Amino acid sequence: MKNLVFILLVFFMISCNNSNNHKADKTTVIKVIDDFVTAVQNKDYGKLDDLASDDFVIYENGLVWNMDEFSLKLEEYDSVGINYKITNMHAIVDENTAQAWFHNKGTFVYPDTTIVLNFIESATLVKDDKNNWQIIFYHSTHLK
Repeated sequence: MKNLVFILLVFFMISCNNSNNHKADKTTVIKVIDDFVTAVQNKDYGKLDDLASDDFVIYENGLVWNMDEFSLKLEEYDSVGINYKITNMHAIVDENTAQAWFHNKGTFVYPDTTIVLNFIESATLVKDDKNNWQIIFYHSTHLK
């Protein structure tokens, strides 16, 4: 009986530790996504590279880009002010992968007009060899 209680106690402690790790990872995953969106709005290409995996892919309104193609497309908006606001963030995290889905409201300030667009977005993240979370897949759909 003592052995059974001891084994149950050990399993309980391990599960609590894993739960705390996943909570910490969930916070980190959300920060990586927030940092990625901030890097897009600031057109910080170095930061985008740091936050994305080597095989990053983004699906945006039916188009498919790798990071190089996405960065080239983003350069076309150098004269446009961009501000994003993420809401309704949900994330699921396990040991080495994470999924997140959320709403993103984008305000695009052109020299002669301002456009506000709403998006539904999702991201898949993986841990790299240094145990850092990186975005491997990003999906963005403009709501009509």
